[in-house]
Amino acid sequence: MSGLAEHRPQQDVVRDIRAFLVGAESLPSPRGTALKLIEIANDPNASLDDALHIVKTDPALTGFTLKAAASARFHGMGDQLDLGRAIQRLGLNAIRAHALTLSLVSQRDLRNCPGFDYSRFWVGALHTGILTEALADRCVPRAGTDTFSLGLLADIGRLAFATAVPAEYAQVICAARPDGVDLADLERDTFGFDHHELSSVLLADWRLPTALADLVYWQSDPEGGGFAAGSPSHRLASVLQLARSLSDAALDPAERGDPSASTLLRAAILDLAPEEMDDTVTTSIPTLTEWIALVGLPTPPVLQARPK
Repeated sequence: MSGLAEHRPQQDVVRDIRAFLVGAESLPSPRGTALKLIEIANDPNASLDDALHIVKTDPALTGFTLKAAASARFHGMGDQLDLGRAIQRLGLNAIRAHALTLSLVSQRDLRNCPGFDYSRFWVGALHTGILTEALADRCVPRAGTDTFSLGLLADIGRLAFATAVPAEYAQVICAARPDGVDLADLERDTFGFDHHELSSVLLADWRLPTALADLVYWQSDPEGGGFAAGSPSHRLASVLQLARSLSDAALDPAERGDPSASTLLRAAILDLAPEEMDDTVTTSIPTLTEWIALVGLPTPPVLQARPK
């Protein structure tokens, strides 16, 4: 929701979203191995051996995990690992994020919304996850939150709209483009809630941590969420909003002008200078390129044009 929007009571919004989800014929959702790994991640008694047994049952995730663990992002330098060592290197939160990504990106049977760029959506989601993790490491040390998954899934409500009501959402997307009208405002006018709010309910339904769902719900207006100024939650919500803005500016430079007031505000709250933001974006691109290759998405022309 935009910071200028009048807030409806959260319980009313969630009630309307529940009704929407019940009536939806189709929705993006984790399947198979990803669901089992979410359960493992929520079990305080689970171990990496439990994750290993689950990953072994999924050949696609096994190959994905081995490639990821050998990538530069995890300091693998291309070395060869067995699956057990690969899972140790990545850790349970990262394995869950990998499984969620692979599960959701592969659901090509749900792509039927005209005007919704599915590849751009996922490239942006991956980039936001990478930037959220990097900015949180810099600005919210010891956050205790899976910040990559936070950024990756923060806008999953857009995909849910495109899947559940493809024709109606295509009209919303079309209406938002000509004059740069805020997409979330149009979503609220059309459906009664926006993709941030929808994302939050989906994450709760998928049994991801409540802290992630709360941050996603209030990501566009951290002050409206009642987070104490300067608290880890307030700073993480600011990180998430800033990560999305920086990713959009990097992936769609022709459509973005000078930094927005909200971008400058979040940077100020996080004590980030412009050169620090530029450095974070620059260092994120090789990691994004690795992820794009791992998932099998097309590389956007703007990344192909960047110097190696």
